[in-house]
Amino acid sequence: MLLNNIKLTFRRFGKQKLNTSLHIIGLTLGITVCLLIGLFLKHEMGFDGYHDKAERTYRINSIWSDAGKLNYHFSTPMPLSKALRTEVSGIEKVTLAHPQGMRTIVEISPEKRFAQEHILIVEPEFLDIFNVEILRGGNGHEILRQPFQAVLSESLAEKFYGKENPIGKTFLFKNKFTVTVAGLMKDLPTNTHLPATMLLSYVPEKEYLGTRIDGWSFVSGTSTFVVLPKNANITAFTGQLNTLADKYMNSNPNMPKQLKSYFDAQPLSDVHFNTKYSGGGGWVKAVNTKWLWFFGIIGLAVLALACINFINLSTAQSMTRAKEIGVRKTIGAGQAHLIRQFLFEAFTLTTISGIFSLIITYLSLPLLNNMLETGIPFDFFQTPALWLAFVLGIILTSLLAGTYPAWMITRFKPVLTLKTGNAMAGDQKTVWLRKGLVVTQFTISVGLLIAVALMAQQVQYLRNKDLGFNKDNIVDIGVNDTQKASVLATELRKIPQVKDFSFATAPPSTDGHWATIMTKTNEEDPNRWEVTQIFCDDNYSKMYGLKLLAGRLNQTSDTTYTSNSLPSEKKVFKVVVNEKLLETLSFGTPAEAIGKRFWAGMDGGNMEIVGVVADFSTSSLHEAMKPLFITPMPQEYQQVGIKIEAGNELPLVIASIEKAWKKTFPEGVFDFKFLDEEIDAFYKAEIRLFNLFKVFAGLAMLISCLGLWGLASFAAQQRTKEIGIRKVLGASVAGIATLLSKDFLKLVLIAIVVASPIAWYLMHKWLQDFAYRISIGWWVFALVGLVAVLIALLTVSFQAIKAAVANPVKSLRTE
Repeated sequence: MLLNNIKLTFRRFGKQKLNTSLHIIGLTLGITVCLLIGLFLKHEMGFDGYHDKAERTYRINSIWSDAGKLNYHFSTPMPLSKALRTEVSGIEKVTLAHPQGMRTIVEISPEKRFAQEHILIVEPEFLDIFNVEILRGGNGHEILRQPFQAVLSESLAEKFYGKENPIGKTFLFKNKFTVTVAGLMKDLPTNTHLPATMLLSYVPEKEYLGTRIDGWSFVSGTSTFVVLPKNANITAFTGQLNTLADKYMNSNPNMPKQLKSYFDAQPLSDVHFNTKYSGGGGWVKAVNTKWLWFFGIIGLAVLALACINFINLSTAQSMTRAKEIGVRKTIGAGQAHLIRQFLFEAFTLTTISGIFSLIITYLSLPLLNNMLETGIPFDFFQTPALWLAFVLGIILTSLLAGTYPAWMITRFKPVLTLKTGNAMAGDQKTVWLRKGLVVTQFTISVGLLIAVALMAQQVQYLRNKDLGFNKDNIVDIGVNDTQKASVLATELRKIPQVKDFSFATAPPSTDGHWATIMTKTNEEDPNRWEVTQIFCDDNYSKMYGLKLLAGRLNQTSDTTYTSNSLPSEKKVFKVVVNEKLLETLSFGTPAEAIGKRFWAGMDGGNMEIVGVVADFSTSSLHEAMKPLFITPMPQEYQQVGIKIEAGNELPLVIASIEKAWKKTFPEGVFDFKFLDEEIDAFYKAEIRLFNLFKVFAGLAMLISCLGLWGLASFAAQQRTKEIGIRKVLGASVAGIATLLSKDFLKLVLIAIVVASPIAWYLMHKWLQDFAYRISIGWWVFALVGLVAVLIALLTVSFQAIKAAVANPVKSLRTE
């Protein structure tokens, strides 16, 4: 029986090649989207879940209450891990993990240097908490107990030493510390918030760590992790943490009375999904789980579109099978037997589509990884749960797609079917159901198209909005030694294509700005606000084109008022501020603010306003404008912005700048970025989302059109005799095509009406994440609606014209 069913199934597939192909294409697209989104969600939901002790591991976070306002950060003071070991009970393991800067110098040889990323300084207990597979070098704990030892990942070892055995080799770290490679570890999975390429042993030296080792009053990126026993009392543990905060931080007489410090314990499983703690992490930012749910819903919606498409195509085919069913019923085939046969056909088509989907997923996954800048593995063969989910998905999809067509086709009345050939005569319920399915399809498709259109507008707005400063043709380069800034300046002046340059802590818009607290009077003032601070030379405002509203710009001579020879209470920082600072402190107009003073949390804190500039963006446009002051402080300059004369060949100019830079910093690594590209990087998440939506919307519309094709085919078959009669009576091809098309266009118009308010609401919610955003105009909905109507019209017109040009004599004779 089974073999006979298989023969019948493939014989029918061979006779109806076009419809079979459309079935397979639609299901393949739907299943592929589901597979890709499923792998993406599995990758995201599994962040740091592969560690053996993940369920009992917690990250300690810092909380500050400043005059009632809570500030959260994933980083903790460096001495915390030692205090946890000696003063807190009930902890199984504790470790600190201190990341190094993004441009840490590693010298393999005088001719081979790298600005290496993802270097992590850890204590030996790090290996007790996190799964790290040591491939060479012996005991990882013993390696990390020794000073100035390194464990390299496989990929980093190959980058440093090629195919040579790295064990025992040495390199120079930060141009000062000789480090020995003592271990080799397997590359860490990409779904970890600590994607370290190098583990360095912990050495309590300030220059080695890049931060103070005994400071409780500040944080510098250090994460502290603990493993607690099963069923541990988290509330009691948090109480012990805050006892440490009171002892070492809140009891400090030098701390402002309004500032209180706390700690809390965050489960490791929550780290990747909680943006509250300064974005979640220093290397990998947390994601909002609503977007994961959203992508999951999109995947299921596209699969639902494919199932609807299957139903509509099967319904359209039913007319060609009406007499077959009549004959089979007449010779004794029962309805249950026929339903099994049609479900088997649906299962066969779905299985074939599933196999194609696996192949396409495997081939397209690298493109998805490139688009998302991640490393999602194709691990079907290593994960039994994925195979089980895939098989269950095939079965469920077969049932969803095949049940209704099987039930509908097998309930044909054999006498009526054999007599008239019109099995569906008068069945209005199925007509309305099919039309409802088409409306559902196009509602989803149109909604996605509207989302794509609005995302395109917002991305374009982010990229083109006037930020209040000049960002064109400016290169940002790190400065290794501020004392050599004048030497580099001399070399840059020799390059004719260099139009201008300026030394500073950071360019105007970046993630690298420093911040502190300001008040209108003094540090005891309970009204406190966060203020951004930029330290720069006197050319900064001119080169970046900041607009002066009142007073003057910074001058090099302003540093005499902050000389180290002056006591803190005598120092006065001459600062240029933005309009937002005046608004925050109620200092009136720019002209009225000149000469006024305020307090900020740095070296005495006396600030005197000498100039006011128009507001300019200092971060991404997700955030509102912040108060800001600018002042010279040469010892803090970390980069130089270089403006290149327009019209020059950039590679040649960059080569000249590199030569000047290497002459100044022969021990460093030349690394540059264009400022406009750094600003674009703020919106990577939105650009990735936009690109994915373009793909999903295109596939959804394609699948919907296949469904519409099926319904148009069905309608053309059902009205064959009517069309023949109309042509005999003189109806034109255009008139008949219009007659067949208008009903489907009504369905599309209904879908547009339904989709528009839903899409408006969801996109309005999405835009709330931006402090600066577009307004949603009615014309977007009109334009997308017009595009949807044209696409639907093209889809339907093919079948309508085909039916309209058919020979009426043949239609009347053979129907």
